[in-house]
Amino acid sequence: MKIIAHHTCSSDGDINLIELNGPFLSTHVENEPNQYKFLGTGYYFWDNNLGMAHSHGQNNYKRRYYIFEAALTLDEDILYDLAGNRIDMINFQEIINKLQAFEETKNWGIAHYIEFLKRQGMFPYRAIRAIDTSINPKEIFNFVPDRKNFTNLNPIFIVCLLDKENDLIKSFKHIKTFPNNG
Repeated sequence: MKIIAHHTCSSDGDINLIELNGPFLSTHVENEPNQYKFLGTGYYFWDNNLGMAHSHGQNNYKRRYYIFEAALTLDEDILYDLAGNRIDMINFQEIINKLQAFEETKNWGIAHYIEFLKRQGMFPYRAIRAIDTSINPKEIFNFVPDRKNFTNLNPIFIVCLLDKENDLIKSFKHIKTFPNNG
């Protein structure tokens, strides 16, 4: 799968150095709710969603941020696709169901399960993709009038890379600076 992805970061650094060294690692810290990440520790991108890259910059970097665009190649054998692969989704639900038999996992989020699997050596993937359905109610369209069934034509896909090797990230280029002072 080839993806155009957007990565947002603080505008504190030199653009050229960030292009050479980016993207930046986002670390999930257990027992620190302010440091929980959606999919655990990794390099985060919005799957072809410049609007979410802007929103993330405005909300997390005091409106002073860069946006970088990356070309990602995520082959099926290295991608745990919780947004588009029913086999992966069913597998993850089965794992959650088994682990929820233990009291300490009752309040875990997705990141906790993924980090647990990584620590146990049971997560052979290099990338994770998921969908956030909590936003964009304006993008919901009914399949048939007067029924509750709908689809979202602008879903929010999150991509988390566990490493940033060249076989995953084909390019990483600066595309926007905010605020735009020019």
